[in-house]
Amino acid sequence: MQFTRKHFDPASKGEPLAGDRVSCRFADARGRLSLYVYDPRLTLAINVALAAKRPLLLAGEPGCGKTSLARNVAKVLGWWYYQQTVSSRTQASDLLWEYDALRRLNDAYVRNRNVLPDHCYVEPGPLWWALAPDTAALRGWARMPLKHRLGDPGEAGEHNHALILLDEIDKAEPDVPNDLLEILDTRSFSVKNVPIRATREKTLVVLTTNGERELPGAFLRRCVTYRFPEADAAWFEEVAMRWLPEGNPQHHHDVAERLIAARDRARAAGQRMPGTAEYLDALHAFADLGLTVDSAEWREVEHCVFDKAMALDSAPGGR
Repeated sequence: MQFTRKHFDPASKGEPLAGDRVSCRFADARGRLSLYVYDPRLTLAINVALAAKRPLLLAGEPGCGKTSLARNVAKVLGWWYYQQTVSSRTQASDLLWEYDALRRLNDAYVRNRNVLPDHCYVEPGPLWWALAPDTAALRGWARMPLKHRLGDPGEAGEHNHALILLDEIDKAEPDVPNDLLEILDTRSFSVKNVPIRATREKTLVVLTTNGERELPGAFLRRCVTYRFPEADAAWFEEVAMRWLPEGNPQHHHDVAERLIAARDRARAAGQRMPGTAEYLDALHAFADLGLTVDSAEWREVEHCVFDKAMALDSAPGGR
């Protein structure tokens, strides 16, 4: 697939692989590993989102790599990175700011202590930091050193550019994605009736969905969407070689074949299919405990790691 990688080119920071794919591997200051293999379709989707200045919606089953992709993209770009996991209780305003009413009430009761202006009790949220970090720094964070402020700087020092991940947006109530539309379109919002406009030159909003709840049509129309293809055994084996290069390739193959069989069982039963996380857990157990795929112990590991959703549903009190 030939196209101009004008905005995002993983080859600039990664290792070329067969099939025009690229592997990008990073370790942050805390020693956390970020590794991703980009295929041409995924690279194109990221470039389209950046060119169109639209949010990038990543759709796929749990464990397919949606969340880890966002941090890796930020590393390749050298942009600031922010992340917020959405829950059923999340409101759009929670992503922008929170008001610390308890601290204000405490200040009011402390003898000889004046109540501070309202803006001092506003705690900026990740979306505010991603869009307008200069005003976010003035809302209760003005005296904090930069290293303690929210966010993770990229390698290239592009401090005026940021990527924010809103993880599992499908868990939110339907009005939350719609409430985000105006904020993302206008790049502005209000805090305590004070208008705030984005000051970042570029901000890429990445959202993920596991498909647990249908997203509003108006929201989908404003996103560039990339759906992860269903993985096969060869794909899982490649993941193993990247994450566990010291491992035995035959073991990687054997466990991947068992994983695919477990996924078929889960699909037939209408249950969540095991994915990358379960595969890597099984490989660690396989290597650490000295198992073989034909041992009784391995069958038990397979049951409690790959078939755990089905096991829970069939247990007393299950669905």
